[in-house]
Amino acid sequence: MHSASSHPDAETLRRFLPFQGLDRADLERIAATVEVETAAPGQLLIQRGSNDDTSFFLLDGRLRLRAEDGRVSEITDDSASARNPIAQLRPRHYDVMAVTPTRYLRIDNRLLQGSTPAPGGGESSFGAYQVSGEQVEEVSEFEDRISYQFLQDLEHDKLVLPSLPDVAARIGRAIRDDVSDAHTIAEMIQTDPVITAKVIKAANSALYGGRNPVETCAAAVVRLGTEVTHQLVLSFAMRELFRSDSGLLQQRMQDLWQHSTQVAAICYVLARHDDRFDPEHAMLVGLLHDIGVVAVLNYTREFPMEARQPEVVDQAIRCLRAQTGSLILRKWGFSTDFIVAALEAEEWMRNHDLKPDYCDLVIIAQLHSFVGTERALSVPAINEVPAHSRLALGELTPRMSLKILDEAKDQIDHAQSLLNL
Repeated sequence: MHSASSHPDAETLRRFLPFQGLDRADLERIAATVEVETAAPGQLLIQRGSNDDTSFFLLDGRLRLRAEDGRVSEITDDSASARNPIAQLRPRHYDVMAVTPTRYLRIDNRLLQGSTPAPGGGESSFGAYQVSGEQVEEVSEFEDRISYQFLQDLEHDKLVLPSLPDVAARIGRAIRDDVSDAHTIAEMIQTDPVITAKVIKAANSALYGGRNPVETCAAAVVRLGTEVTHQLVLSFAMRELFRSDSGLLQQRMQDLWQHSTQVAAICYVLARHDDRFDPEHAMLVGLLHDIGVVAVLNYTREFPMEARQPEVVDQAIRCLRAQTGSLILRKWGFSTDFIVAALEAEEWMRNHDLKPDYCDLVIIAQLHSFVGTERALSVPAINEVPAHSRLALGELTPRMSLKILDEAKDQIDHAQSLLNL
């Protein structure tokens, strides 16, 4: 749900081109019936294919518009595009999602009946706005149907999203409640024998092992520490989500898990070479950056065989992965690091003018994982993306980043093996 606050004033409305020719009485009449609404990052404002008779105006924040072919553009409140309604053509040609905390107006077009139109407004007024440079292309019946139905279910709270595995949720709550006793944490872990075995193996692995092997879960928690234990338990528990009872989709889930663990392992190694990052946290961010794809793949089981052809599923993933991932992670109570990575880890030229963040690590890790594959031909080189230069502020200089990864191949292999225990 979008939360509402105050009414705009007449001068706020006059910022937008369609209102600039209206007299003050009309502006005040409209303002009195409209409320400023807010949206959190990742929240869907406009659904592609919808046909409502309202217009959206961006007051503050940044919006991402995604066309049906997967192409993306963004509008900020200070851009020229924001002076017109957002994605105005009907049926709507774009999914419009908040990227940052956003304030906006949603105005019933019937309010404009009888109002004086903007002088010379012509085609730039209500009913004719489209993102510059974006042309909507034809998509197959099923490409459109999967995405549209998914967003419909999402909008009406009918979409079943993955739940955080129970043992991971309980340990997370305990740590938030300042429970740090290794024996208490171990007792929680031991309710799941598979994860218990993995925690003990992790404590004895090349990444964490000491001189003497540990033999109990409590001893493993002592060696690892409660925070690292929690991160590892989360990572181990996630494996079960990357499964499907559909033979057609199981291979995709396996490929997705392989990609996610490889990215997670590279994130871990990069973070170990830069003290601004926590390695286990980086590993988990990398592991979960594509969690939205899990939900999309599971959703496609509801459609007939012809709807699950590779190109159809790929289109649905491109359209839905980012928003869905952010919703799942927000539902699980994960921090902004995870949500931003889910939203922006595929935006190779992302440039946020801030200090390096975990999403930068995920971008570099993904690009490195593509080296030697066909995917590398369709993405920028590692040293061409802004994330590379941001990470170069620390030890990861342009020359060193690939060198570190090449020299750390054993560490990457160990980290990936850890996730596949």
